[in-house]
Amino acid sequence: MLSRLPRTAALVLAVGAFAACTDSPTNASTGTLNVQLTDAPVDRVQSAVVWISRVYLIGGSDTTGGQVTISNTPTQFDLLNLQSGVTTSLGTATIPVGTYTQMRMIVDSARVTLKAPLTFVGGSAVKMLTVPSGQQTGVKVVFGAPLVITPGQTVLVADFDVARSFVMTGPIAAPTGVLFKPVIHATVTNVAASIAGTVTPANSRAQLFAVSTTSADTLASTLADSVSGAYKLRFLPPGSYTVSAVGTATGSTLNLTKAVTLRSSQDTVGVNFP
Repeated sequence: MLSRLPRTAALVLAVGAFAACTDSPTNASTGTLNVQLTDAPVDRVQSAVVWISRVYLIGGSDTTGGQVTISNTPTQFDLLNLQSGVTTSLGTATIPVGTYTQMRMIVDSARVTLKAPLTFVGGSAVKMLTVPSGQQTGVKVVFGAPLVITPGQTVLVADFDVARSFVMTGPIAAPTGVLFKPVIHATVTNVAASIAGTVTPANSRAQLFAVSTTSADTLASTLADSVSGAYKLRFLPPGSYTVSAVGTATGSTLNLTKAVTLRSSQDTVGVNFP
């Protein structure tokens, strides 16, 4: 990235031979991994459909790590159906216990449709897009920390950030095109935390970003409700963040930041702007 949770998709994990880097052996040699796909709210886009033909895990490094295939079945997902807590399952499978450093998705193409009455220059509201590297090595899914599979069930949520993956070019009122640069982060749900609050004035149509102070990477984004000003940044790994609120409405000068530290599974509320 279809079910309910911020945008989550599921793939059936078809597990083959695996020669990845693992932790020390335990009495149980396998665990169950449930992979979900989710997305955060985005403005100006009516639908964002992606075609994913393969999903796999990597243990060790890109060059030496073994691969475990999650899915080889081409599937399409409309990421805009996976917002505000909506998820869809990418799949569940029994895989070897151990440490996996990353997940990759082979993204063949995408189709973005603008909200009416917006159109691209030329009059069409639809653009078909491809990712050259996404069809070969795949798009890297960034983990907040290496994925450790232990006996029992592990639930991993991958957030396909539409707001940063589809970058409009040209004027806001009539974009000349769109660049497709997939941005995907994943967090294990048993440690995932969240940040919530309100933005005033609500009509600033604020966009919120949670930026890790360790990696300087944006790990989550969302839009505040344009009536109540309420927002929630979900599926964040524990750590320290700079939370930014930036007004997107015409004439808005809102641009504020706050520092927030999250513990494992902590739901932090009351992070309000101003």
